[in-house]
Amino acid sequence: MNLTANTRRFIQILDKVPMFQRLKPHQALEVLKLCRPITVMTGELICRHGTESTEMYILLSGIFQIQAYDGTLLTRLSPVNIVGEMGLITGHPRSATVLAEQQGSILEISKIKFDVLLKKHPEIGYLIYRNIIHILSQRLEDTNTQLAASQRQITKLQGQPPARV
Repeated sequence: MNLTANTRRFIQILDKVPMFQRLKPHQALEVLKLCRPITVMTGELICRHGTESTEMYILLSGIFQIQAYDGTLLTRLSPVNIVGEMGLITGHPRSATVLAEQQGSILEISKIKFDVLLKKHPEIGYLIYRNIIHILSQRLEDTNTQLAASQRQITKLQGQPPARV
């Protein structure tokens, strides 16, 4: 497979995205064929909480704000991260709003094209879903750790001995 330098660079970028790790170069190339490059301006809305999830985005450059439904800043993301992946898989509405805090570039993958890819290349789907299970397991573990720390803080503030399980 004779790939251009640009294509090799994008394959390397995809390999940094947990959802697409461990794809072989020809599989990563199939994913890249789905991508539409977009330049976003400072303040531009990428997606809004509660709307239909019809795309996911790979953040290539810039800084992006992730906001709760009420506008509360949850976090800032920088490259290389993705947003919208869970909605792309589940079809659930967006769980957050994403704004470009500074000009940047993203790759957009549409749900329709993604679904076609998974039907056409089930081995790619297997790897992606395996990666997603790992990502969700890590997120659950992180959330449990944060919840336990918060519970200890609440107990300490209330002056009660910590509960033992």
